[in-house]
Amino acid sequence: MVQFLVQAVTNNHTDVTCPMEVRETAKIGEGAFGTVLRAYLKEVSPDITQITSPESEAKWMGPFAIKKVPAQTEYKSRELEILRKTSHPNVVTLEFFFTYPNPEDRNKLYQHLVMESLPCNLQSEIKRFHNSNIILPESHIQVYTFQIARAMNYLHSFGICHRDIKPSNVLIEPDTLLLQICDFGSAKRLEPNQPSVSYICSRYYRAPELIVGCSLYSTQIDLWGLGCVFGEMYMGRPVFQGREPMLQLREISKLLGPPDKKFIFESNPAYNGPLYNHRLFTSSLSSRFKKVFSHASPDAVELLMNVLVYRPQDRFIPREVMAHAFFDSLRDPLFRVSPRTVNTEIPVRDMLFNFSDYELKTLGDLTSKVLPRE
Repeated sequence: MVQFLVQAVTNNHTDVTCPMEVRETAKIGEGAFGTVLRAYLKEVSPDITQITSPESEAKWMGPFAIKKVPAQTEYKSRELEILRKTSHPNVVTLEFFFTYPNPEDRNKLYQHLVMESLPCNLQSEIKRFHNSNIILPESHIQVYTFQIARAMNYLHSFGICHRDIKPSNVLIEPDTLLLQICDFGSAKRLEPNQPSVSYICSRYYRAPELIVGCSLYSTQIDLWGLGCVFGEMYMGRPVFQGREPMLQLREISKLLGPPDKKFIFESNPAYNGPLYNHRLFTSSLSSRFKKVFSHASPDAVELLMNVLVYRPQDRFIPREVMAHAFFDSLRDPLFRVSPRTVNTEIPVRDMLFNFSDYELKTLGDLTSKVLPRE
């Protein structure tokens, strides 16, 4: 456990800056851009000579998840900017932020992003069920997938592309099935006709246009990630597991068939890598989807077939996902789920459909199909 005093901690909700004590209790994650720690924060008097009674002393707040990334980097400023702009039930909330030197790294200055913390992520939840030789109940898959799509609909309305959708970047609260997308270290606001790096997204969840080197991609790469996560909840393991980046396209072609020349040309006219032209199956696309996702309902299979599509412009957008018949049961006033941690059925309607006025505007002509039945 490490405890230290920070002179200037900024509250993201009020913009007020004050000194706070920080107590780091455990490392809970580590990635390419930084380390994530479980921590607690407590306000302290700015006047160290001030005497306070034990009763008036501030209480420890938390637990939080603190992400530490090197300061003065493009990724740091981009992640902080995005988290300061966003406010949504299904996007992790930035509570505080500050910079502080890291004594373990020659006192190099690090940005600390203090975020709310949910108890586990979707990857560990899928593994928990898979290790017991069962899959997640379809009601859970419905609730989780709807929330991912809802978060994407909100983010994409600002042009924000997460660029690393995968189960480990999806936090959940097993008691309530609340879900939040986290880790915006790779996220970027995409500008029209402005290129971005194609070597992005974790391999198993990387959209096919990225694999062939597309640099003018859209937020639809996140929808491919949603499809991969959605399918993984049924399979208990990643849908496409290429041993190296180019073999990832081969794994995709096993399900979707070979990519056609139009898709390749639209993605990257200069691509000269393998196309895996030889068909590995003679069966129809729908029969392959039904076989691979054998535990999925017909509506789930149909939705997967509309998301796991080569051409990004042919994939469903988030609001089309939310309006799909697969989620019709969620719109029923009597819908309930049984969390594995609670010995009773619970309603989730208020959690799923508490749309802001801004969100309702983004739903457009699909509003009536997304909203619950009375």
